[in-house]
Amino acid sequence: MRYILLAVIVILSSDLMAQSEELPTVLTSDFAKKIYEIDTNAHAIVLFEHGKTRIDKSESDRSLMVFHHYKTRLRILTKEGYEHANFTIPLYKYGSNFEYISDIKATTYNLIDGKIESTPLKNKDLFLENRSEFVKLNKFTLPDIQIGSIIELEYTLISPDIFNFRSWQFQTAIPKLKSNYRVQIPATYKYNITLKGPLKLSDTKSKVQRECLILNGQKIDCSDITYFMDNIPAFKTEAYMLAPKNYISAINFELEEMAMSRGGIKTFTKKWSDVDRELMTDKNFGGQLKKTNLFEGIFAETVNASSSPYDKAKEIFKWIQQNIKWNNTYGKYTQHGIEDALKAKNGNIADINLTLVTALNTMGIESYPILVSTRENGIPNSLHPVISDFNYVIAGVKIEDKTYLADASDPLLPFGELPLRCINDKGRIIFSKKSSEWIPLVNNQISSTDYSFDGLLDLSGTLKGRLVITYSGMDAVGKRRNILEYGSVAEYEEAIDEKLTNIAIKEINIGNLHDNEKELIENLDVEIKTADHIIGNSFNFNPIFINRISKNPFNLDERNYHVDIGSKRDESHTITIRLPNGSSIKASPKNTNLVLPDKSARYSYKSELRDGTLYVTQSLSLKKAIYDSNEYFQLKELFSRIIQHLKIDHSFNHVPDATL
Repeated sequence: MRYILLAVIVILSSDLMAQSEELPTVLTSDFAKKIYEIDTNAHAIVLFEHGKTRIDKSESDRSLMVFHHYKTRLRILTKEGYEHANFTIPLYKYGSNFEYISDIKATTYNLIDGKIESTPLKNKDLFLENRSEFVKLNKFTLPDIQIGSIIELEYTLISPDIFNFRSWQFQTAIPKLKSNYRVQIPATYKYNITLKGPLKLSDTKSKVQRECLILNGQKIDCSDITYFMDNIPAFKTEAYMLAPKNYISAINFELEEMAMSRGGIKTFTKKWSDVDRELMTDKNFGGQLKKTNLFEGIFAETVNASSSPYDKAKEIFKWIQQNIKWNNTYGKYTQHGIEDALKAKNGNIADINLTLVTALNTMGIESYPILVSTRENGIPNSLHPVISDFNYVIAGVKIEDKTYLADASDPLLPFGELPLRCINDKGRIIFSKKSSEWIPLVNNQISSTDYSFDGLLDLSGTLKGRLVITYSGMDAVGKRRNILEYGSVAEYEEAIDEKLTNIAIKEINIGNLHDNEKELIENLDVEIKTADHIIGNSFNFNPIFINRISKNPFNLDERNYHVDIGSKRDESHTITIRLPNGSSIKASPKNTNLVLPDKSARYSYKSELRDGTLYVTQSLSLKKAIYDSNEYFQLKELFSRIIQHLKIDHSFNHVPDATL
């Protein structure tokens, strides 16, 4: 990953803007091209994209606002590209005010019988969805989309978020021929500008715009800069990755200093010690940790005074899980406060986990809040504190020199494990008396699924027996959630019976469904049609009849970002099948043992026919939660070889009159 840091103070160059912001008229010749060299498999392509952001006075808002003007023209190339005619523009709340949009203009152009027909977007086709208390979504779909359609979109977004100005993503899910971004920043503001990602700018033009803003009677000059990037490849997403925003080529702005109208400089980029102090004195963060009186007497009956600190922590954690339900809202600050959350039995992430921290400290168990940025929110800035990077808080519980990471918002999580949304590089642990520090966000528990089958293959080609599936770690959490989505075990059984078309489930029993401290165990009596009717001298079947790896999760020619699977993983199959009398192996997959360098991953397969019984063991072990991009092709090749290996069936000779 590449970063370029720039400090915007005053730009002395007076180069003129190299390109007009106006789009040329759509011509019939624009429809002629069917394939673009930048990506011959693209389903849609951006022909041109322009953004312009400035800080100016808003008379209606009676304050300085960020005005962001966006304009684009793109082409739909296939039916799969129709989705790129759907637009969602998020609007965020800052303080008491939401961002808002004005002047949306959108048109679809089609070439019909040699003539260009235009279809504008109508106001009735604009929809505003209230996603949460802090987010609204402006949604619309361009009309009359066909293969070859050209789309134009233009709008202005007005935001009170002067601190972060406006980010610009050069790279998205489809390729772009041209993208440029122009910013006009008053000289009273100094921003840290970060160019992130692997792609280079094709050009940068800058000048000083005189008297661009009049503030309190003072005329202020602006830095006027345009960033250009051409022939931008699409960003290809793949399994086991963090948020794309961590890797795509983009430019970000963060306010560092502001010159005050009455003199002096206000600094926004702070030291962690400043952030620590602000957090611990904030009534919705550190102020909540002082409310230890709320827990006097609560745990007298639920927590055994003679228990170990670890067992006490688990009991308190479980009590919080059961008594405050998460309202599906993130936050590093409490939404209601822990007192009201306890009364209402409902709250946001901070309500729940700051309650956990306070309750643990009340009971004499050392605990601290840890700021987290969730996976979809992006990796937090490690160069200097950016408090807005964090959108979540968990608990760090220190017991005998070991810190356990805990999130009580999910009733399916055992103590000491985090949901996948929190496994995102590192968090910042906020101590009460010393400086905060970074802490890795990891799950030490290996996620594993073990399949064990013991059965009999009869002469009809049907395999009957007992399948036992054992889940632990995050695999157990995910499976519990999957089962509990259904109204009953019977409904779950019916659903998986329909899904597993080659497996008939005769009976199912589930162990430890509601005890998240134990392994989850599924016991299934099954019938599987694995082979053709056994007539004559031979038959074939594959003993890995469930969860056989058949698709490689790694398919890119090049991946510039690491593989993050959330935790170490194990998967194993132990198969025992008694064959019809007179069976012998004619051909079978070779026993194999594949190991990556440094033993970071291993795959093994072994089969043996002994005394009329086929024994098969298979295991895949991923010894790392995160693999670097330079290990990508090794992982890709490993899965490719596994898939090829598992395509081979066992082939048997069968002598009907043989006796044992």
